Amino acid sequence: MWHPLRGAGSTITPVPVVSRRSTTGYRLASLREGCQRVKPFNTANPTMKPENLVHLRVWGDLACFTRPEMKVERVSYPVITPSAARGLLESILYKPQFRWRVRRVAVKKPIRFLAFRRNEVKSRLSPRKPEPLLADEDRTQRNTLALRDVEYVIEASLHLTPLANLPRRKSPCADEPDGEDSLVKYLAMFQRRAEKGQCFAQPCFGCREFPAHFELADESALRVSSGLNPDADLGLMLYDVFNLDVSRDQKPGKVEKPQPRVTFFRAALKDGVMNVPDWAEVKSQLGGAE
Repeated sequence: MWHPLRGAGSTITPVPVVSRRSTTGYRLASLREGCQRVKPFNTANPTMKPENLVHLRVWGDLACFTRPEMKVERVSYPVITPSAARGLLESILYKPQFRWRVRRVAVKKPIRFLAFRRNEVKSRLSPRKPEPLLADEDRTQRNTLALRDVEYVIEASLHLTPLANLPRRKSPCADEPDGEDSLVKYLAMFQRRAEKGQCFAQPCFGCREFPAHFELADESALRVSSGLNPDADLGLMLYDVFNLDVSRDQKPGKVEKPQPRVTFFRAALKDGVMNVPDWAEVKSQLGGAE
């Protein structure tokens, strides 16, 4: 499910990318206006604004970003978590050769909660050895405190991992242009896929039954109407449940599974926007709990 791109106006030089013309071949095409040529982020000057930013508008009817301290009854955070935002971006484009870094989240609609109860099953099916599950014998009722009528604008940037330009176990997918792994290539792929509404998996807001719609946006979409949501200290919020570091000693062609590592950060909503710290900053402050 997706929404067509609206109002993309820009005079920036387009980036040549590969797009499908027919079922038998490919051709070089210029990415439509709005895809800008990217330069690597200058780490020597961290205050410099990176040019590899993407802005994605997402919205839906329901959302539930469950607090980890709630083990049985689901209670949602008031704002989407960085890990959920990263999952939305990765559902559109994910490669081990780069990592998404969520920078800011704009809350475009009032924060409203909705409580309901539904029937669920207590067991999980194994994807390797699926066996029949009798729902009548394994059913339980659980409460959910979810968000209703949500809309966010996610600002994120791309960063290459040590796996970039290393040998791969599998050949690149059909829509990936030839050439070295670069921010320009992956940014063009993401913008092309987002414009067409393509995704590897249906984006969702915390639960698969809460689908998310998406479209490309620009930096101006981060502006939020004054008084929509009051400034608030959101307390400790889940940052991620994985170790986002990629080892430089990893063997070429082998992708290691990420190690579970729970990290939190002090979240605050100011002028309708939540700033997300860098992973290195969160890891140095909290260390993470295995």
